[in-house]
Amino acid sequence: MTKRRITIIGTGFIGASLGLTLQAVVGDEVEIVGHDKYPEISQQAQNMGAVDRVSFNLDLALQDTGIVIIAVPLAEMRGVLADMGRLLAPDAELIVTDTAPLKVPVLAWADELLPPGAHFIGGDLFLAPGKDELEWRRLRGVEHARADLLKDAVYAITARPEDDAGAVKAVDNLARHAGAQVRYTTPLEHDVARLLTTALPELAATALLQTTTENPGWGDIRQAAGYEYAAATAPAAVDAASASLMALQGGETLLRGLDGMIARLTNLRALLAAGDTEGVNSSLQATATAREEWLTASRERNWHPQPQMVEVPGAFQQLGQLFFGQRNK
Repeated sequence: MTKRRITIIGTGFIGASLGLTLQAVVGDEVEIVGHDKYPEISQQAQNMGAVDRVSFNLDLALQDTGIVIIAVPLAEMRGVLADMGRLLAPDAELIVTDTAPLKVPVLAWADELLPPGAHFIGGDLFLAPGKDELEWRRLRGVEHARADLLKDAVYAITARPEDDAGAVKAVDNLARHAGAQVRYTTPLEHDVARLLTTALPELAATALLQTTTENPGWGDIRQAAGYEYAAATAPAAVDAASASLMALQGGETLLRGLDGMIARLTNLRALLAAGDTEGVNSSLQATATAREEWLTASRERNWHPQPQMVEVPGAFQQLGQLFFGQRNK
């Protein structure tokens, strides 16, 4: 019996981790095909068992597939979607999802570039901080892929009213089978959250690095830089092309975030200039408490409960059940 097929485009840390997870939960039922623009990365993913086989040719990787997961950097998303739109037959029928950190532009690209039967359902993976808060920043390569990455993570699905209900359900089942908590959100709400928690820290880290490394005495100062400096600047250690694209797509949301940060820095400066010990202590204590509350909730995944997906008949519902069956969580 021919196995049904899932294709993962981008087999780095996230893509290979998704592959390992799917192998553990539905590996006997499907064939997982991996494709990456760097052949050595997809080959490494196959060697570790994340994919059953690799295809260096995207056209072949897409043949007879039922679900495509795109796990590439944001800067590469439009190019991948354009290639898929060029290679897929006009009457192709499949489900496409992704892990990109912005959804409004990606959904617009998918609508523009993919054939009508390629049902694109936006997805994103929210990872909780590890006990070591630099953990996720270090684990970027395929060699660090892990089968339990999605366990208790939040998988955001940005379903729209016009999206095929069966395709949405298939992505929902995929995430739940992988052990993730599913959260439904609008593309705009998702992007606001991502911009304030991903793009804004990247810009703040960039400003801190510029302030320190451009100091004439940096050659000596850098010897004192330790864990605190590494943690504060970690967000800047990212793919510059994707980070800049995300920031430029941020619009008023990101500008307001920057304005808020500047206002709070200005307020702290005023407290310091005035020698206001109580004011400085109060500000630092309040933010330390807020941070600890967030870390605890994030590690425990103790968020408000999310509603279960309502089953609505759709053209792809049977395909989703065929791949992943029914699972409640």
